[in-house]
Amino acid sequence: MKCVLCNKEIMVRLTLRDIFWSREILNEVACKDCVGQFAHWQAENHCQGCGRGGCTKGQELCDECRRWNQLYGWYLHHRGLYHYNLKMKEYMHRYKFAGDYRLRKVFQTEFSTHIQRVAADYVIPIPVTTVTWQTRGFNQVVGLLREVPYLPALKVKAREKVNQSSKTRQERLLTPQPFTLEMPERFKQKKILLVDDIYTTGRTLYHAADLFHQADCAWVKSISLAR
Repeated sequence: MKCVLCNKEIMVRLTLRDIFWSREILNEVACKDCVGQFAHWQAENHCQGCGRGGCTKGQELCDECRRWNQLYGWYLHHRGLYHYNLKMKEYMHRYKFAGDYRLRKVFQTEFSTHIQRVAADYVIPIPVTTVTWQTRGFNQVVGLLREVPYLPALKVKAREKVNQSSKTRQERLLTPQPFTLEMPERFKQKKILLVDDIYTTGRTLYHAADLFHQADCAWVKSISLAR
């Protein structure tokens, strides 16, 4: 088979267990050279809020998360698996904007494993607009989930929505609440894990988390593929 990222041939070696196993065989879809260009976040000196590295010793929150904490009175415990480096930017462009749905499999198993380790009552993916669904044909966040039960409880308000990727940082931060929460009473004292593809400023996830805090949930955490 060929790498979905660079089209290089990948050698696949099947074991007897693979041959007689009744479930789908999860072969690698990307070569080692391509995978090696993505960079995991390391745990050292990371912000207890957004998970970004670089906090000074003894500093619990980065400046950005301290501002969120001042605004809301709480901060979102978030973790991103990978840096949003040039390789990830290229990947997201092909996956999201060029609509190459095959690429979901590059991170699907790893991302889903991390999600399943969180003891949440509900996994809630960030939704896409109707227009995005009609043009792209899929929700890129849901595409990254494999055998993960999720609840599409968030809906995008019915209005024209400018893509976050086309906004400046300041415009993102000033974005009004774009979501509504269906049946908020069901989330009272429940544990919520929000799932997104990219954490940039945090504005989207904080909008979503705010609705669940208003619904009196027990806690809200979030995870993204890239940060």
